[in-house]
Amino acid sequence: MDTATFAANLEDVTNIIKNAGCSPILVTSLCRRTFSGGTLTDILGPYSDQTIAVAKKLNLPVLPLLADCQAYVQKLGKANAMQFNLDYSTTNKDTTHLNDLGSKYFGRIVADEVKINVPALAANIKADPALSAKIAAGIL
Repeated sequence: MDTATFAANLEDVTNIIKNAGCSPILVTSLCRRTFSGGTLTDILGPYSDQTIAVAKKLNLPVLPLLADCQAYVQKLGKANAMQFNLDYSTTNKDTTHLNDLGSKYFGRIVADEVKINVPALAANIKADPALSAKIAAGIL
């Protein structure tokens, strides 16, 4: 799907949700943990940009998961980042889906983003300062 179609579809579905009386929060994509040499690669940036643009157009909060995920995974490096793969204990080739460890770390990133970007929900987020500090430092 091209980015223009993605943005149009995202805006349409978000408006349906708003019209149903809900308060949507848009979230950019989780990065894929793929590397070229020692550098994290990105193919989802244009879709993230469109998500941010739709959120701005509709005056909605957006969680910048792609950017935060990329910053963390780049610090971690490929070997450590692969530990988050759903198939880590078998083929370790699935760099899209998460295992329990990945869910823990990236779930924390999302929780911290909610606290920052959606103040109305901040009181509902349980802090985990130790895990947040590991993520900020780029370690496991």
